[in-house]
Amino acid sequence: MSSTTYSKRHENIVLSGIEAISEVLLGDDMLEKESLLFCLDKYLNPYFRYDLSYKDDIFLLVEQVIVGNNSKECKEEAIHLLATYACPPFNIITENLDKIELEFLSDINYTNRRNFLLDGKK
Repeated sequence: MSSTTYSKRHENIVLSGIEAISEVLLGDDMLEKESLLFCLDKYLNPYFRYDLSYKDDIFLLVEQVIVGNNSKECKEEAIHLLATYACPPFNIITENLDKIELEFLSDINYTNRRNFLLDGKK
């Protein structure tokens, strides 16, 4: 069992902006991608009070990770980020449901339904 970590370099990527984040999340290095996704958890969490102006763009990239040719670990972390910090609609996912592995569909459906119910209570 491996443990995902991130470094100051990953934090700098997040703070550098959407282009730097995109380069990693759309790249081929799964370990880098997984570390950056793990790092994003800190920067998207309201507890830490980071207010990234490009947060919505990050969520679009995270959706692309889920529907793309990525490792199971990357997809799990991406789903976690959407489920915890994003609000639907998840258009990229909706338009590419046929590209999502069966094992992730229940989590995706739960995320859509959970966020829809929370949004309805506002």
